[in-house]
Amino acid sequence: MSEQETYNDFKSLCAGYVMGALSAEEQVEFESMLKKASEEDLAFYEGLTEARDELALTADAGLPRDDLFIDILDEISKEPKQAPIIPLWAYRLAAAILLIGTLGLAMFSQQLSGTLDEKVATIEQQSTVITELETELDRRNEMLAILESREVNFVIMAGLDVNPDGYGKVIWDTENQRALLQLANLPQPPEDSDYQLWLIKDDQNPISAGVFNFERPSTDLFFKVEELQESPSDIMNMFAVTLEPKGGVPQPTGDMYLLGQQN
Repeated sequence: MSEQETYNDFKSLCAGYVMGALSAEEQVEFESMLKKASEEDLAFYEGLTEARDELALTADAGLPRDDLFIDILDEISKEPKQAPIIPLWAYRLAAAILLIGTLGLAMFSQQLSGTLDEKVATIEQQSTVITELETELDRRNEMLAILESREVNFVIMAGLDVNPDGYGKVIWDTENQRALLQLANLPQPPEDSDYQLWLIKDDQNPISAGVFNFERPSTDLFFKVEELQESPSDIMNMFAVTLEPKGGVPQPTGDMYLLGQQN
């Protein structure tokens, strides 16, 4: 066997040995060559071993360089006088390098996409919390503004037979015609219904003061009364809460849950 043939045999067997693709006989033959290998052959063996180890960590450590598999094929197929005969496992080696690189890129893309989705979700959650806090702050500022008014009336509403544990309060700024409604211990209204607040002055027909809804019952529900554009009667003022069809009605039709009179 010539020196050139031995050189090519070493490199051909080396790639198969590193990838675990040799037969038992070829493995014994290569290990014998390895013991007598030149510095150049040893450098080639160590280079392939490092490349294999790097590929095992491709998904985390980055992709192998694009021309790595081409260099390997060039090295194992060098023969000066005839067309190179490349063994099947060599093609498999090149294909494996490409496949691992592609999978590594796909995994990296998925990880990046997941990270971006998490950041977007976090930003959206923070935005929702900020909006809720701003709404709560506005509500409290409105309540303080009403309480600071010179003409403030408190009307306590008690629960009736349909819901005796219910409780309500109207904080009425009669001078500026604005009010806050507090509700407690009322059941969540059905999907097709709303609670409706009514002002009853003297013996007149009830006057709608707005509709209200909530998803979860609570002992502390506050609503701004937007539609109470009325001055109080000098004789009698009563407030009531009824359950009505969604969006409210011109006059009460449903069960009355709360009722109270201004003292």
